[in-house]
Amino acid sequence: MKAIPVELPVSKPFYIDEKIEIYNDRFEGVLPQLDKKPNIIITDPPYPDWYVNEYKYYDGILSFLADYKCRQLVFWSADVKFPLDYTARHVWNKNPSNKGAQYEFIYERNGGKRRCVYTYYMINSTVAASMTNDIFYGHKSQKPIALMLKLVSDYSKENDLILEPFAGSGTTLLAAKKLNRKAIGVEMNKLWCEVAVKRLSQLELLNEAC
Repeated sequence: MKAIPVELPVSKPFYIDEKIEIYNDRFEGVLPQLDKKPNIIITDPPYPDWYVNEYKYYDGILSFLADYKCRQLVFWSADVKFPLDYTARHVWNKNPSNKGAQYEFIYERNGGKRRCVYTYYMINSTVAASMTNDIFYGHKSQKPIALMLKLVSDYSKENDLILEPFAGSGTTLLAAKKLNRKAIGVEMNKLWCEVAVKRLSQLELLNEAC
């Protein structure tokens, strides 16, 4: 019997403006339907040793990155081997005051070989956020906005398109918009999509007030 092609449902944007698109879906369903090619991928995927069930980690979750030839920056646990090739390995020094992991790696793919250390306090509480003029939204893997602004600024140009397949609370998207980059974010949890939209909307209101 001849196989009948099955058309997967098209995922529509949860949010869209002149710079940012957000999809409330799994990246596996969204990325194949995108007709825009990113200039860079900056992503903080699920780790194999951190909230594995909650973030839906599985072996091979990063395999799709091999299909993209653009530059990539991928956050990853310092305790687990990175599963892909890379051109440089950077260090995010979290400078923590607790007994947790003091650093994580950021793997650069299809890029340069210069290795960097980025020192920015991790954002894991309202107190930690207040020390660095940030806001904690409750996401267990929230990245500092100052760090993401640095990465977006250093590794992309104005009007570049950034892809973040694991958008979380939207920190990368917010940094992109602040720096006049376009970005597409994909996040499976509706709560974090709503938080990301709130952050982007607050930025809009701030810009209108200036």
